[in-house]
Amino acid sequence: MKKPNGSSRIAFIALAMCMMAAAFITARAAGQDEQWQIQRADYGWRDRRVDVTGLLIDLLSHGGVNGRVAVNNQTMGGDPAVGADKNLRIFARNRRGAEREFDFKEGGAIDITMFELPRNDWGDRGNGPGNGPGYGQNDRPEWRGFQIIRGFYGVQGRTVNVTDMLRGRVRDGVLSLRVENGALGGDPAVGADKILIVIYRYQGQEQATAVREGNTLTIP
Repeated sequence: MKKPNGSSRIAFIALAMCMMAAAFITARAAGQDEQWQIQRADYGWRDRRVDVTGLLIDLLSHGGVNGRVAVNNQTMGGDPAVGADKNLRIFARNRRGAEREFDFKEGGAIDITMFELPRNDWGDRGNGPGNGPGYGQNDRPEWRGFQIIRGFYGVQGRTVNVTDMLRGRVRDGVLSLRVENGALGGDPAVGADKILIVIYRYQGQEQATAVREGNTLTIP
């Protein structure tokens, strides 16, 4: 039997390595595709933490910004530990019943495809920021450089879609209003301290801001 020469051995080894790499990439991709269902989430530092489960599920369900949700005081509804480096903890479970804790540092971002979420209340056909109702209707000359992507008002899952309402309040490229039930079409959570969250694009940069009930929102 003829022994393989050096070139044949090199070719065989290269082929084997390619097959192993492909198998590794496939397995890794399969693991990344696994989605987790959020059970609970809190934001803060040490024992100064607030429950943000409902707020986070709302943000993720609404598609985030370019498929990601930023982790900061604005998107999490406030600063529970001023001056501290905060983090977001997400406690989740997959379809096999396995449990896992995710930890995101303040200033980071969450990929929405990581989590399995209920269908959002925007009537979207997808999770992208361009799929919501009325998206693209604000591409008028006076809106150039400033575009409202999404807006919702409420607390802990009891929110209402106020996107179109906010778009209608823009004057000369500026949105300014007092955050109160009368200005936002009613009270979605009677007795609770509500938050208005607005995701918008300004001069090519997508940002999010959160304003508590009783305060004034002005953007950009």
